[in-house]
Order: sequence, then C-alpha cells, then structure tokens
Amino acid sequence: MWIILGVFVSIAAFALEPFEKINNVKIVRILPDNVVVLNRGLEDGIMRNDHAKLSNNTNGYTSRAICLRVSQDISYWKIYRVPSSEAFSVDFVYTVSGMADREIPLPTARLRDEIQNIADITERKKDEDKGPDPFAVKADLPERLTERDLIETVGPERRKLFIEKTLNRDQLERDLKEYRISVYASPFTRQSINEGESLRYGFRGGNIASKYRLLTQFEQQQTKLKDPLTRESVSTRNTSAQAQFVIHQLTPSYSSLSLINYNSQSFSRLGTPRDHWQVGPIGFTWHLYESKNWEYMDLSYIPLYDRRTTDIITDDGANTQEKENGLRHGFRFAMKSRINEKVAFENLLWVRPYQELDSWQIRTDDLNMVNDLKLIFTLTNNLFFDYNLVYQNDSNWKRLNDLPASNTINSLNFRYDFDL
Repeated sequence: MWIILGVFVSIAAFALEPFEKINNVKIVRILPDNVVVLNRGLEDGIMRNDHAKLSNNTNGYTSRAICLRVSQDISYWKIYRVPSSEAFSVDFVYTVSGMADREIPLPTARLRDEIQNIADITERKKDEDKGPDPFAVKADLPERLTERDLIETVGPERRKLFIEKTLNRDQLERDLKEYRISVYASPFTRQSINEGESLRYGFRGGNIASKYRLLTQFEQQQTKLKDPLTRESVSTRNTSAQAQFVIHQLTPSYSSLSLINYNSQSFSRLGTPRDHWQVGPIGFTWHLYESKNWEYMDLSYIPLYDRRTTDIITDDGANTQEKENGLRHGFRFAMKSRINEKVAFENLLWVRPYQELDSWQIRTDDLNMVNDLKLIFTLTNNLFFDYNLVYQNDSNWKRLNDLPASNTINSLNFRYDFDL
C-alpha cells in the first residue's frame, strides 16, 4: 500500500504548477464542444484536471483550459473564456502556462468531477450529415468584456492567492535549475576621460525562468591611459559587479526588482570612487510594451541606499578619504528590439538623483547617470559580437577630484553563451 501511495504522490508532484510554462505546443486536432488535443502529455508534466492558459505570438492570450484526459504524449483540453475563435489553428505554436485551481469559475470547475465523453474525429461516420463544422472552436466570451464576465477572488482570499502566487518555493527551485553564463572580452575599448585604451572582460549570468529570475554580472577593465593631472602614462583598473533578483508578473503589468551594485574606479592615484555600494531591497518594474519584435520596454523605480568612499588629495599633497552615505532614487528605462534574425538593439538608461539623509535635500546635479547602448550581432547560436557605447555622468568626479564630470566608453565585445 505504501508503494502505491508513493506512486500517486510522485505523479502529483509532476502536475503543471501555477506559472510553469510549456513552450512550442501544437494543436493536433480540434474536437466538438471546444475540446482541443495538444501534443504534450504525461512526459511533459501534464496531469488530468490541470488548469492552464493558452497563448500564442500572433494573438497573445487565446483561452483558459482544463485537462480532461492525458496519455504519455498527448492531452485533451476543454477550453473556456475564448474571446476569439480565430485565435485557434493547427498552424499556430502555443505556450501553455499553469494557473491556480482557485481561479477556475464554479460552473467550469464541475468538469473536474465528471467523466467526460470525448467525441474523437475517428469515431464519426463518413456518411453522416455534418452540417456546420462541428470541430470549429466557438467563442464563449462577448466581444467587449465587463466585470460580470470575469470571476475574481476578493478580500482576504484574494490576498492569500496573491501571496501563494508570489512566494512559491517549488517554482523558485525549478527556475534556478537552468542557469546561463555569458563570457565576454573586448579587445578594443576607448574612453574619453583620459584618452585610455583598455582590455575589458567579464561575465554575465542569468537563469531561464518563468517566475523568478536571478541576474549576476562581474566586469574588470585594465587600462593604459594618460593621467589627466600630470599627462603621464599610467595603468589602472576598474571593477564593477551587480546582482539582481526579479519576481515576474506580480500583476500582468508589474514585476518586483531587487539589486546590489558595486563599483571601484581609479584614475591615477585617485580612487574615485575607492568603493561604491548601492543596495535596493525592493522596487518595481512597469512593463510598458512587448511584441514579437520588441522583447521588452520597461520603466523601473527602486530606492537605493548609497555608500561611497572617495580618495582626495589635499592642498598640501596628502591623501585622505571622504565617506558619504545617502539615498538615491533609481529610475531605469530599458528596452530591447530585434531588428532581424541576426541583429538586435538594446539600451539601458539609469538616472539616480541623490538625497541627503540628514536634511532630505535632493541634489538635482548629482544624478549618477549611465546610458548603456548595445548593438548585438548573432554569429552562431552561442557566439555574439557586440558594439557597446556607454555614457557616464558623475558630478562627484568634478566636485571631489577636479576630473571631467562625463565619460564615454566605446568597445567591441566578443561574447560566448553556455549553460551550467
């Protein structure tokens, strides 16, 4: 008996979880009564009574569905909430996204407790007068939706459902299993602040996820340059690192954002900054636009605790350090567009005005602005060539060290992606 119970428990563990996605799904057949047959089954983690949402790149959302029957490699789904019957075709490729059982409206939920008789296309007689096509998907939603057409949880039950969706430990473990690393190097880098030519290298990492995304980056830049103060040729090093954690789709339009930034940069003998930390426990991202060619267009806000240590040379030639703690309001505008199959464009703009903790005064001239533009050329499935243009503006360079407040970095990067 324990063996049988263990088998049932292990089978249930592979059911389609909320927010879990199965990509590249095709409709094998369309049957009467809004039943479709999909080319995914038990081996893909689908179980009878699973609840899911169907979507495709052409029409976006197409319907919700409940799994009525499943075999090893196919499954039968009863679709409901169909705003447009034209969204269904055997020519489309679909994404099946798991949904919580609590989101099934009561009349539809009764399907899970009944044995469904599915009329397969092979069971119909050839000489039967079919009349109108019985296998066509029929819309079951009005052209214009109102609040009465949608059944949603409210009050404490809605808050509980929101927490269950947001904090899902099993989903977090699944999302962190697949991690992709990008290793890159720039054989040519030139920046304007000190006529420097550099070797720039580093790595980026990110998991392939449907709900929780962890991004990491580390970069070093070794430079031969002319000292802006003495005009002598010197060598220096710049180190930067970032960790970012995102919970996707807290609502259809918003995601969370948490991050840690570190930067250390030296010009000649000056560490400007010697070290610079920015920590943002929680912020949000507003997803403005997304389509087949536009991977994303986002606007983010996150409050950042800012701690900076800078080397200063006094009038008598002695070295000292200035430490400053404050708050920055981080605004980020990010977008990525695919020009064609081989070329993509990406831009990331950060504007972070500084606010003093003692007086709460905002320094409008201290924006700590960075704009990072990339033109990405795909050479193979894993090898990429990037042109990278970075513009930096930091008034502290001028205020503390009498250096130019702006800097422009041009670089050519070779990047190789691989999975851990």
